[in-house]
Amino acid sequence: MKKKLTVLFLLLTILISLPLSLTTVSAAAAPKAKNLTSISQSVNHAAPESPIIFSHRGSPYNNPDHSFSGYNQAIKDGSQYIEQDVWLSKDNKLFVAHDDNLKKSTGHNVTISTSTAAKISKVKLHNGEKIHQLKDVFNRYGKKVHYIIETKKNAGDNTDTEKILVKELKKHKMTNNVIFQDESLPGIETLHKSLKSVPTLWLLDSVTERQYSEQIENAPRYIKFISIKLDQWTPKLVKLTHKNGFKTNGWVLNTYNDNYDALNTLKLDSVFTNNTKETSQLINKWK
Repeated sequence: MKKKLTVLFLLLTILISLPLSLTTVSAAAAPKAKNLTSISQSVNHAAPESPIIFSHRGSPYNNPDHSFSGYNQAIKDGSQYIEQDVWLSKDNKLFVAHDDNLKKSTGHNVTISTSTAAKISKVKLHNGEKIHQLKDVFNRYGKKVHYIIETKKNAGDNTDTEKILVKELKKHKMTNNVIFQDESLPGIETLHKSLKSVPTLWLLDSVTERQYSEQIENAPRYIKFISIKLDQWTPKLVKLTHKNGFKTNGWVLNTYNDNYDALNTLKLDSVFTNNTKETSQLINKWK
């Protein structure tokens, strides 16, 4: 009987201590990007010979979008930049998710922009992780990696998301660790006015080469990157972008052929990839 009680006591001790152990391991497991350079250095040196890799939503092939597990994998695969899409909740908290509605990523019909943080915190990604706030990402990875952040908004929204993002970046002292991306010029202008040192990437959305050309020629000169969907880039647009003093960016690389088109044919300065490991290996192979 005494022996059984001793065994039970040991098992109980292990069970009680297990959550703390798992938490400690999880916190310590956040990887650090290898050979991390400053953002100013990497942006200035971004070129076809040394393109920047942005890990699109982390590692979406084998992990939920914007999950810690996906970010961990991207960093281990060689990424220096992990991407965050951020939405503003009803109570002004920045949550990291590709879509406003979380049905696809969680199975629950919860919409970030019309829900409170308390409600959003009750749903989980398919791997059991919560929907992370941007502050959670900063607290976990700190300055071990850089971030490329896009503000997501529904049609007709104002620049509130960018204003909250500025406050968050200042609060966490991340102004030197971020590239900002947006489809909206007013959003880019809002962030640039407050944080002129943060490089910006403009996501263009047009139909014809002529329309893209007009946007590139009229883009504010403080913008660093012009970003266009990979299959809409042309050699003419690449040349025009460089002529106007901007770096090029293409999205999203999924296949070997995508990598070849972006890195060898178009010779872009930066790319968003769904497979950080493959893109890194191909860049090194084709140098």
